[in-house]
Amino acid sequence: MRAFIAVDLPDWVKADLENIQDSVPGARWVPGENMHVTLKFLGDLDVLQIEDLGYELARIDMPSFELSLTGAGQFSNGAGVKLLWMGLAPHEPITTLQQQVERACRRARCLGDRQTFKPHITLARFSFPPDIERARSYLERHGRMDSDSFRVSGFSLFSSELHPTGPIYRNEADFPFTDAGIGDTPFFDDWEEERL
Repeated sequence: MRAFIAVDLPDWVKADLENIQDSVPGARWVPGENMHVTLKFLGDLDVLQIEDLGYELARIDMPSFELSLTGAGQFSNGAGVKLLWMGLAPHEPITTLQQQVERACRRARCLGDRQTFKPHITLARFSFPPDIERARSYLERHGRMDSDSFRVSGFSLFSSELHPTGPIYRNEADFPFTDAGIGDTPFFDDWEEERL
């Protein structure tokens, strides 16, 4: 199973982000149902690794916390813009969670990706760098976007199946914190009703 660990997002956050996906030719926009905050990409795991990992992830606990959107940004390489993202704040609690996930993965011998963690939500990817002026204009329009805060009270293990039309993600297991209430992340329904 090709797997990753992530924080899912409330539907209203996904809808807000879908509403700003425009005006950059060549962008492969991430559909709302695939938006999340990746904590750790694991790659292919076998059944025994998944069992060990599930045990270690279930031991993670910390107080629930809130995040807000903090504006669009981009990752680049020497050729130009490769990815557009939406930032998150505050960094401290989500970084603490990611560090605990990292330690759990090491204990389960699931090393996966070793990239430096920068909390973000991927908005779009590019096979070829976009026109720099169009990308710059997009970042100027959305670089200061903010949002109401949303509560994070757990995280999830997802599987990923690659298809020509794009990946399909499936939630395989949820790991709520002990202070999570009904409707908290990753179970949003009642939380959204309260917001409305």
